Amino acid sequence: MELFQLRYFLAAAKLLHFTKAAEECFVSQPSLSQQIANLERELGTPLFYRQGRSVSLTDAGEVLKGHAERLIETESAAKQAVQEVIGLQQGTLAIWTLPTPGQHLLPPLLAKFRLSFPEIQISLREMVPAQSISEGVGAGKADIGIVHLPQQMEGLEESVILEEDLALVVPAGHWTTRAESVSLSSVANEDFIWAPEGANRSHPLYAACLTAGFIPKIACMSGSAQGMQSLVAAGLGISLLPRLAIAPPEGSVLVELDSPRPTRTLAAIWRADRLSHAARAFLSSLLGNAPPYKQLS
Repeated sequence: MELFQLRYFLAAAKLLHFTKAAEECFVSQPSLSQQIANLERELGTPLFYRQGRSVSLTDAGEVLKGHAERLIETESAAKQAVQEVIGLQQGTLAIWTLPTPGQHLLPPLLAKFRLSFPEIQISLREMVPAQSISEGVGAGKADIGIVHLPQQMEGLEESVILEEDLALVVPAGHWTTRAESVSLSSVANEDFIWAPEGANRSHPLYAACLTAGFIPKIACMSGSAQGMQSLVAAGLGISLLPRLAIAPPEGSVLVELDSPRPTRTLAAIWRADRLSHAARAFLSSLLGNAPPYKQLS
């Protein structure tokens, strides 16, 4: 049973005339009659009483008419739903991101995206470490991930969206505040406030210290950039952070590092083989509207 056969049948059931039904369906009358005959053979019963040029529905035809109408309506609704997804009139967008870009980079871009596509349901989840984000995108739990590089991302595409400078946050009155900028190596003996997920050699902050010639002496850990800076303000140590995350509370100060400054690179990641229409549209917006590299000096 084919949908086009049901359309021919419904036209004939409505008009009770095969020639007029054929004209409405833009086919020849013999073609329409043949397809209805094929449908009757498949169902094993006549659908019309044929009386010369006029026809009327059999009891089986009356039953089929109701089901056929529902099937055609379902097909139409299915096509409409697909067109709405393609046209971004409905759909979902799931983003997993590191906390800092989730709080500072993505909100204005998501707000702009929602103005253009208000029917898209957006889910934004902040998490650490970055590897968990990569795994979530790879498993299809998220459409797009925002991670720092380098990152193990087998089967994923990536595109850099931001390269940001690193800087120090130190207690007010700390000796580093007397200079316009300091080298990272000059604070090698300081106590550091650190994030748990960053205490490994592959993390860009830890790697920056290794490049400067020392292993950071971690005195205290906090699960958020805000918490780290509060601990700095309380005098427990200093912190190395990406500029996007820095908002020094009272009692702490931002200190620039000497050029060339160490940086952290943020990238968008996704699975090219399962990128939804909504995700593709947001990814285009993200890559086209991200701040320029080295945005903060």
